[in-house]
Amino acid sequence: MASGFSGIFWKHEAYGIEKVVRGSKKFMAHGNRLKSLLVAVSADEEHTHDPTLDYALGLAQENQSRLTVYVFAPALLQPFPLTLGSSSVWIAQETDRIETLSGRVAKAIRRRADELGMPVDIEYARSPFEGRYARFITLARLHDMTILETAGTHDAGARRSAIEHALFDTGRPVLIASHAKFKVPKKVAIAWDGSAQASRAIRDGLDLLGKADHVAIATVVGMKGSEGLQSADELMKYLALYGIRSDIAVLTNSPGDDEGLPLRQFTASQQVDLLVMGAFVHSRLRQAIMGGMTHSLLADCPVPIVMSH
Repeated sequence: MASGFSGIFWKHEAYGIEKVVRGSKKFMAHGNRLKSLLVAVSADEEHTHDPTLDYALGLAQENQSRLTVYVFAPALLQPFPLTLGSSSVWIAQETDRIETLSGRVAKAIRRRADELGMPVDIEYARSPFEGRYARFITLARLHDMTILETAGTHDAGARRSAIEHALFDTGRPVLIASHAKFKVPKKVAIAWDGSAQASRAIRDGLDLLGKADHVAIATVVGMKGSEGLQSADELMKYLALYGIRSDIAVLTNSPGDDEGLPLRQFTASQQVDLLVMGAFVHSRLRQAIMGGMTHSLLADCPVPIVMSH
């Protein structure tokens, strides 16, 4: 059966890719459950032509979703002073600066949304004493999906913290936009290893998977066993229940290599529009949570990623 993923039979010096040709007939339409989307941006940047914001607007427009934009407060210029007289001045100055910068970004976002005829809700902090992530986490828990920029940018620390909070504190899926222009994903890859996290990501991504013309179940062998390969057939049958046609791609990698390399190369070579995968916890320390493949793909991936934990 012909696949929508061309050139599967090829070798890379560090790893190889083999194609297991299987397919399932698309027989059932899948309803839309992406009724509400949240996108978070920073007040430290301009957002007249922000790729993450534009991706969120496009996704909301395509799915007729309600879109909320949360603007993270700008970084403090200086720490809170210890003297009473200086502290009152600092509070007034920082409050005014936060309101000015965040308000400016909110207006730019509103103009961009109006250009597209898209209604949006916009929220931002108005005090330097508001917790940076508390309101963001609350909003994310009450939206179907959160859209964030990739962590591989100049402000990687703050962006990675936002991604970690969204993934591990909200119970909702996260879409990492990766600077890509929005288009309806017609070629989608699933990073399948048989784990509970990967299963959750698939369940959370069914609305997007259901719109794809071709879905590749990509499983990497050679590092952590072959559980994903052993259950890939069962996953294909599960997807078929939702009318999702899928194929299986076996990617191999060698110990010591970048764990994200096979998936990164596969998505690029096959012109994949979207990657669906689980996010993993490797330590109780938040700083060490996203290691291995999750860390690698967040830092450098050519396509948007839907992640769940």
